Amino acid sequence: MIEFRHVTKTYRSAARDTTVTALNDINLKIDDGEVVFLVGSNGAGKTTLMRLLTRMEVPTSGSLVVNGYDLRRIKKRRIPEYRSQIGMDFQDFKLFSKYTVYENVAFAMRVLGKSSKAIKTTVPLVLSMLDISARANHFPLEISGGEQQRTALARALVNNPKILIADEPTANLSPSMSREVMDLLVSLGDNGKRTVLIITHDVKLISNYENKRVVKFERGRIVYDSKHAEVGADA
Repeated sequence: MIEFRHVTKTYRSAARDTTVTALNDINLKIDDGEVVFLVGSNGAGKTTLMRLLTRMEVPTSGSLVVNGYDLRRIKKRRIPEYRSQIGMDFQDFKLFSKYTVYENVAFAMRVLGKSSKAIKTTVPLVLSMLDISARANHFPLEISGGEQQRTALARALVNNPKILIADEPTANLSPSMSREVMDLLVSLGDNGKRTVLIITHDVKLISNYENKRVVKFERGRIVYDSKHAEVGADA
């Protein structure tokens, strides 16, 4: 479970000699196995939320608890343990150009100290699940944008994370490929065993998933939550 309780995050702007509030008194609870779209324009607070969830940043005030980890008080030595439960799919893929598809995905397991046997067993299974086995020995620049996205997803999933965070997963894709990738992301959470958070500004695209929860941010506040519609106006 993910729970933000009165979370505020501020930054000091040296250029303006002022304090900028990126998130303002956020209250948000996401149950295990939910698929949630986090929407809003640039600067609305979505990226800050992601950085808090990955423990790249710490709340200025309030409480953030994820799967039993208190992210304001967690010891530094336990941060890698916590992060191993989260799979990140970045907007720009962040694939290693000199690694093949297989090697990019295997790298995520090596970082966590997984054995060669485990890597040889697991990576092919994940590549097959995402239908990119045929590209295993190709380099990122030799495959399409959609295949790069699938490779990035395979890397995010290979350690079987409890939470998958996809940051603008369709930003660099064609409309048809965007729908395909979004369908895939939603399906990855539909068995209820994994929480999937999809950060996007493409409200038109998510209109295809009317049964999924949408949380909208504006200027660091939640202005709409389809699970708690009384929060605000239409997204």
